[in-house]
Amino acid sequence: MLRPSYLLALFAVAACSGSEAARDPDVSEPAPVEGVHGTAPAAVGGTPSVVLLRSPSAAAPAPDSVVMDQLGLAFSPPELIVRVGQRVVFTNSEAFTHNIHIVTTDADSVVLHADTDPNARAEFVFTAEGGYDVTCEEHPGMRAFIYATSAEHAVFAARDGRFSLNGIPDGTYTLSVWSVDPTLRADTTVTVQGSTEVSLSGS
Repeated sequence: MLRPSYLLALFAVAACSGSEAARDPDVSEPAPVEGVHGTAPAAVGGTPSVVLLRSPSAAAPAPDSVVMDQLGLAFSPPELIVRVGQRVVFTNSEAFTHNIHIVTTDADSVVLHADTDPNARAEFVFTAEGGYDVTCEEHPGMRAFIYATSAEHAVFAARDGRFSLNGIPDGTYTLSVWSVDPTLRADTTVTVQGSTEVSLSGS
């Protein structure tokens, strides 16, 4: 049978071990976001909201072209933010034919319809800001979404509306949210100072 003094000693060692673990420098809380974070409207019909941040005097330059592939009967990536004036290259890594059918989300206007044979490609330059639905008419289950913007900073919100724009310099910006549902779109002015939290969800 263990003596009471020995049991007390064991308790003291356990307590000290727990305290040291709590102070372990390798175990730390996540650093706060240096920029803007918060909530936007949740996804509508599977399409996420887009959060945009613009400064008064700047516009994002159109970078080099980006690729959206067709592989495994899916678009990759399934969601893509591009800059106005940026070229998107649509490729087909399958052994059978696909096509690219792109329509504007708001007006349902066709902007590109092109076949993509195996190892072929189609290209399109997005010149107007907004959302674009991408499908393959050969395989109706294949869907993607592209948002084109001139904003310097842009990000898709999570399905529940959470978003984070990191590495934003302090200053005053126009913060916008785009949603498939026009009634959920909004613009506001935000002053970024370190970690700045905002709510664009309307709740």
